[in-house]
Amino acid sequence: MMQKERCPNYNHGRLNVPVRFCPMCCDVVNKNIPMAKCSDEQHAESRRKRNKYCVDCGKQLRQ
Repeated sequence: MMQKERCPNYNHGRLNVPVRFCPMCCDVVNKNIPMAKCSDEQHAESRRKRNKYCVDCGKQLRQ
């Protein structure tokens, strides 16, 4: 069985994570934050920040 590589994003090790999803691997890093409904404009801004996934809804933004 192959182990999943550890994501380099620091949200996985923080205690008070300000987002629901990791922008690099899409794992839920704070389940206490409700899932948001995002607009295309918000997703465009996340893509400009070079996020692979939306931190609010988990949608994949780039390949």
